Amino acid sequence: MKNYSLQTYKGIATRHTCPNCGDKRSFAYYVDEENTSLHPSVGRCNHESSCGYHYTPKQYFQDHPECRTSDASSFDGQMKEVKSKSTPIEPQKPTAIGYVPIHYVEKSKSVQSNFFRFLSTLLGNYYGSKSQEVLNRLLDEYRLGATRDDAVIFWQIDKNGKVRTGKVMQYNPEDGHRIKEQGAAINWIHSILKKQNVLPEEWLLSQCLFGEHLLSLYPDKVVVLVESEKSAIIGSAIFPGYVWLATGGKSQMKEDKLRVLSGRTVLLFPDADGYTEWKQRAESMTYCKAIVSDLIEKHATPKQKADHIDIADWIIFQIQEGKLMCTANHLVEAEKILQRMIKKNPVLQRLIDELDLVLVDASHIASDDKNPP
Repeated sequence: MKNYSLQTYKGIATRHTCPNCGDKRSFAYYVDEENTSLHPSVGRCNHESSCGYHYTPKQYFQDHPECRTSDASSFDGQMKEVKSKSTPIEPQKPTAIGYVPIHYVEKSKSVQSNFFRFLSTLLGNYYGSKSQEVLNRLLDEYRLGATRDDAVIFWQIDKNGKVRTGKVMQYNPEDGHRIKEQGAAINWIHSILKKQNVLPEEWLLSQCLFGEHLLSLYPDKVVVLVESEKSAIIGSAIFPGYVWLATGGKSQMKEDKLRVLSGRTVLLFPDADGYTEWKQRAESMTYCKAIVSDLIEKHATPKQKADHIDIADWIIFQIQEGKLMCTANHLVEAEKILQRMIKKNPVLQRLIDELDLVLVDASHIASDDKNPP
């Protein structure tokens, strides 16, 4: 039997189209000693975090036992015969989803991360003595973890309670901004466990929404979908009337991840540079009632847009400016505006059932109606 290894990078000619994500320059074939690939579906995608496709020779031979042979010429002959047929072989790809043992989530649970330190200060200033109760809820609901070097672990747990992976990120405890300098890059729990040989080589990553496991806990709440895990945490802290979920990035607005929202009412809060793209995506989300917020698109300053702020930045800014909560008079006016809007769009009736949601959106709606508070 031939020995296969991932093709060594020697320019773009040695990188191919991934059969999973379709990227034309991200796929490395498994090749033999003569640099001949086994099959177009056998290889690994370089986009480990966003795609994670990895189909090994071992898996291929398990799926195609007829190709097992120690005779190289016989194997080459089989491949030539296959290629000569009028119907091409469809690329095979694994369907099994890899999971991380739940005890890693339980073991990592901790407030000893720089992100949690920032969160504690933010909520302490906002809630005062009540902040500890909110912090405990966030820790428990989102299963926040920490590493030995004080990075936070954002666990991805699906609707069935299965752990897909954990995203490891480092934050500045003073301002809550992610540290992006060299040595503080995003890491992944599944990658760490693979290097430790805890997970097998053929383990396949399939990401889910951050906070997805909360959908079954709160079946009747309106869902808010944001880009970053940080935004989901801060949003949930200030406005608990929603179920806050995160895609993990603008590029992660993929249908296979969003299908879990079927039947739900979803309010999307894109970052400052993502409104157009998310609005287009929402139009194809026919399996749920999706509303895209243009709060940042319409009200962020030019500098805020240049800084690519997200809803977390906006909430923090509003807290600092003392403009987050509406006055009683403004609430009455907002309710009147909502009632007028509901006649045009009955979907918004769902938002009225959640008092906090009315409060959150009141300033936005009032501004749109040219009746500022």
